[in-house]
Amino acid sequence: MKAEAALIEIARRNGMIITSSDALHLVGRECWDRAQEQGLWIQVAPDRFRHAATALTFEMQVRAGAGWLSARGALYGSTALRWLGIDVPEPSSAEFLVRRDRRAIPNWVQVHTTVKWDNGDVIRHNGVRTSTATRAVIDFAAQGASARSLEQAIDEAIRLRRTALARLKQRLAGLSGRGHHGCALLREILLDSGGESHLERRFLRLLRSHDLPRPECQVVFRKDGQTVARVDFMFPAAAVIVEVTGRLGHTSDRDRQRDARRRNHLQDLGNDVIEFTTTDVIDDPAYVLSTLKSSLKVLR
Repeated sequence: MKAEAALIEIARRNGMIITSSDALHLVGRECWDRAQEQGLWIQVAPDRFRHAATALTFEMQVRAGAGWLSARGALYGSTALRWLGIDVPEPSSAEFLVRRDRRAIPNWVQVHTTVKWDNGDVIRHNGVRTSTATRAVIDFAAQGASARSLEQAIDEAIRLRRTALARLKQRLAGLSGRGHHGCALLREILLDSGGESHLERRFLRLLRSHDLPRPECQVVFRKDGQTVARVDFMFPAAAVIVEVTGRLGHTSDRDRQRDARRRNHLQDLGNDVIEFTTTDVIDDPAYVLSTLKSSLKVLR
């Protein structure tokens, strides 16, 4: 009983997963073999076990598979996105990516292969080797993700600073081609990416569909080395800043003061600041377009 408790404690400290070497160090071969024969410890991946009383979770699948594959692989697609904290549906089973020359790896876990393996595509997060958000988004498209799911994954990955539009486009160009599905859909979606919300994406799509110039997205203004403002969109040639917001607005004196000073600073720099609400962008696009066309006359 004492040995069993020791094994459970080791598993608890390792995401509820234990290895044979951990067990043998604590209880010896005979006791460990008996525990497996009695069904007390269940194999999740080669040399990775969970206690029978512990329900198999997504995290346990990830840690077991990643521990077994080690440097041979990394989390793939939706599994990687979920592990990185990007809000996609939790996969029913963890999936991994390995180089094509390692396709003979036993299929203990769900493994995908690639001929385009770049060390820059892999990072460690919470102790696990995973594809970067950039690579994971592209592989998520290859998994057959819907356009809406891809949009949400891109928006959140950019908002969390786990990727950037330019990085996504560059890596997509490198991975496009035979054997990598979903690239056409992802390429189309990226035309309207760059904002950090569905509303910002709708705004960019509105501009594109009416042949208006594409603005720079998420522009930061600094003064004396400090960030004083971060704006949704900017048209540098016309010195026009556009903010799109779904908020009803700030109501406290302190909030109004902060907003006024921010706007004043931007205007002092010679910018025209325009704000559109959700209702403007979605329900009255004609107003948005006419306002922009008037403000951007120097670009027409």
